[in-house]
Amino acid sequence: MEWLDSLKKRLRKKEERVRRKVEAKPDRPYDQREKVQSLSLVVTIVNRHQAAYFLENYQEIGASLNMILYAYSMPPEEIVKLLGSDATKKDIILTIARSEYVPEMLKRAKERFAISKASKGIAFACPIDSVYGIAVYKFLSDQNKNVRVNENGKQER
Repeated sequence: MEWLDSLKKRLRKKEERVRRKVEAKPDRPYDQREKVQSLSLVVTIVNRHQAAYFLENYQEIGASLNMILYAYSMPPEEIVKLLGSDATKKDIILTIARSEYVPEMLKRAKERFAISKASKGIAFACPIDSVYGIAVYKFLSDQNKNVRVNENGKQER
């Protein structure tokens, strides 16, 4: 009978733990627990094979996500004669980063566009109003950046 009493006692304890969890108050919303960084989407459109420069520089500044899309432009015939046939192949770079990094990204893009006719392009930014899911937001805003910098003394890539 001792084993039965022991089993009943363990079941009561477990029942009590489950009851406490159910009755516990929910955690505060994420934006009240953590500092929320605003995010932006930076779109850069350049001639083909120019994207590597932007990927490297945007990553150095602090971009959390870069994606290259290959595209073809279909300008009128007069524009093709003026720019040349190679100007129709484009790289579209989609970058998501904290909004605080956007001015530096656009500055570097502007500097690159001023180098030569081959490095011309367009760069602009759009704010991101909402993201679904805390894990997705943490990834896009690079929430662990400060932890990596503090633990290692330098930023990891």
